[in-house]
Amino acid sequence: MRTAFGFLEHRLVEKLPAPPEETADLVAAAESAPPPLPLIACDGPGQEHMFRPHESWVTTCWPCCREERRARAVELLARAEADPAPPPPSWRERAAEGVGLGFAEEASGYGTRATAT
Repeated sequence: MRTAFGFLEHRLVEKLPAPPEETADLVAAAESAPPPLPLIACDGPGQEHMFRPHESWVTTCWPCCREERRARAVELLARAEADPAPPPPSWRERAAEGVGLGFAEEASGYGTRATAT
């Protein structure tokens, strides 16, 4: 073995285990796989067309599903722009109220000499 190729050849020819006898089992298992689902009519918008679902519960093809999702996103965006939520209070306002900090009650004496002893 003078080269990496020689080493690789030696490992593959001499050291590689024999091929398994179970290849017939693998072929039989592949042949016994369930058949693909039948073509069904898509429930999506547009012309009637057929597709093969990847799961039994799927009723729309991927392009129609994508278009439905885009339409839903546009609808939600338009609704959010029409009635925007009020902006959240700034951190200064929250700190002044003591809301959302969780330690506002204990913070009054924190760090003083009285609590250090």
